Amino acid sequence: MKLPFDAQSFVVTFRCMVVCFLVLALAVPLSVVSCVADERKAYRDTAVAKVASSFGRSQRLAGPVLAIPLVARRESRNGNMLEQHLFVMPERLDMRVDTRHEMRRVGIFEIPALTAQVTANGKFAALDVAALEAQHGALRLDRALIGFGVSDPRGILDAQLLWNDIELRLGAGAAPVGGLLATPENPAAGAAFSLSLAVRGTERFSAVPVGDRSVVAMQSTWPHPSYDGRSSPETYQITAAGFTASWRSTELSRGYSAMVVAQGDGFFNNELMDVGFSVFEPVNLYVLVARSVKYGVLFVALTLISVLCLELSTGRRFHIVQYGVAGIGLVLFFLVLLALSEHVGFAWAYLGAATLLTGMISAYARAAVREWPLTGVATGVLAALYGVLFLLLRMEDFALLVGVGVLLVALAMLMWVTRRLTPPREPSEPAS
Repeated sequence: MKLPFDAQSFVVTFRCMVVCFLVLALAVPLSVVSCVADERKAYRDTAVAKVASSFGRSQRLAGPVLAIPLVARRESRNGNMLEQHLFVMPERLDMRVDTRHEMRRVGIFEIPALTAQVTANGKFAALDVAALEAQHGALRLDRALIGFGVSDPRGILDAQLLWNDIELRLGAGAAPVGGLLATPENPAAGAAFSLSLAVRGTERFSAVPVGDRSVVAMQSTWPHPSYDGRSSPETYQITAAGFTASWRSTELSRGYSAMVVAQGDGFFNNELMDVGFSVFEPVNLYVLVARSVKYGVLFVALTLISVLCLELSTGRRFHIVQYGVAGIGLVLFFLVLLALSEHVGFAWAYLGAATLLTGMISAYARAAVREWPLTGVATGVLAALYGVLFLLLRMEDFALLVGVGVLLVALAMLMWVTRRLTPPREPSEPAS
């Protein structure tokens, strides 16, 4: 029996309100899924920290520099007298950092760890001691040190330093330079140096181009670098087997002069501008899952609105409980996606979760309406929405454009099926 127009309009209005309520209600379990994703990401961050604690954290290599104590320069910090140093930069520095990566497994997580072979060659110019002492006061050349900064000394495996072809005894120390220290012979006369260092680390490797003329070259077996620091590399090449990159700087672009007076270990504690790369993961599943959950409310709303449009266009009715069960299935998709992606990768996890939930919801719809054509339409709509969501997750530049396009299509569809909800004008009623 056909309902009177007013009753039919009330039913449609009521069902629209129910759909709106369900969308808002399902935002609560979606937020729970988001919290679960954050928790899993925290577990992975803990795994990264565990590998870093034993293998070495991010490594920032700075130097070598010559540190000469100043006799007359002492300042107090917390009651302790700290000696100031004159830090002398090398005239020339050529550094090469060759890294190889290996995957360390912690639970279900695989963390990339890097082992680097560092070679640095260069030259210190002879010093005009009289001019320097006239400007800065007496120099303690007998206590001069050659230092090479390593941000996490725990990762140092081996090191060798040659000063005018004479091997110097290296030791670990804090001030004036954190990392490696040695006592050179006749530092004021200038010298050629050669440093060889084996060091391990995670997440990031960088170098500080301290020379008046510096060239820093890096290569690695890691195929996904993210170049960062002071500047982009002058030349680079990325292949499936790894990457190569090089930077060049001069005294003018370095940002500080060839000689710097600093307190204690202040020079290397400063945020010197470095160049290098971070270990970039091209598919960060937790970022993708978090993005998918952000689209979750929109996805659920579009799906339920599509079902409502099918109702209005075909005259078939789903029970309100069936709307709720289907909505729970839509929310569960994101949890299945998170669980699978930790084991098989995001793309395969998305395909598996979308196929599973589309099949379950389609079978549920078939049992509810008992009509194959309507079930096929509902399945097609759901599969199309899953496809659009995947495109949105993969796109960066065009994600907003595609999302707006989908919303316009949904609005047009809703306008079409609701265009006759207003009662027809009576024949005797004058046109306005």
